[in-house]
Amino acid sequence: MARLELRPKDGRLLAVVLLLIVSLCVYLFGVHWWFVAPHLSYYEQMRDLREAQQRYARIIAERGAIEQKLAEVRAYEQGNQAFLSEADANAASAGLITRLRQSQTDQTDPKRCSVVSNTPYSGGDEELYQRVVVQARLRCDLESLASILYDLESGKPYLFVDELMIYKQQTYVPPGAKRTASPLDVRFNLSGYLRQPGKKAP
Repeated sequence: MARLELRPKDGRLLAVVLLLIVSLCVYLFGVHWWFVAPHLSYYEQMRDLREAQQRYARIIAERGAIEQKLAEVRAYEQGNQAFLSEADANAASAGLITRLRQSQTDQTDPKRCSVVSNTPYSGGDEELYQRVVVQARLRCDLESLASILYDLESGKPYLFVDELMIYKQQTYVPPGAKRTASPLDVRFNLSGYLRQPGKKAP
């Protein structure tokens, strides 16, 4: 069996390789993980902090413009006539009832249209702004009903009519008697919005 003999030149090369391996191990386990890696982590944290500081500095620099825009929005909201002017739902419901009766009085002959009932309604879906609803029932002819609905939905504050149901009343007419138009039984929800956030508002 042949013996492996190392020449002095080969021994020096092997010693250099071993020295490099040992030096690399010492760096990785003794220097990098204990000194270099923490400093790299600190560097990344400092970079993130600098970026956050720059963002906050931009926000602070824009604060004046943001406050001015916010003041403009608030001023517009205060002057916006689309919302009901009352401060709470009870007063707004009373206002809707008054508006309905005023429209019925102004737009039609009381003999041709009458308000049978009007009741505040507190149900319905939650919305961004607080919605106030009154359930109304009228007994009108078709022309009077059209005038009232147009008057309610075309003015300010904005009012909305939904769940409209119209029933034609059947009356008995004796033979030979003159048939007259029977009033319609009309039911709908009349609603508007307060300038107050609803339950779903953040």
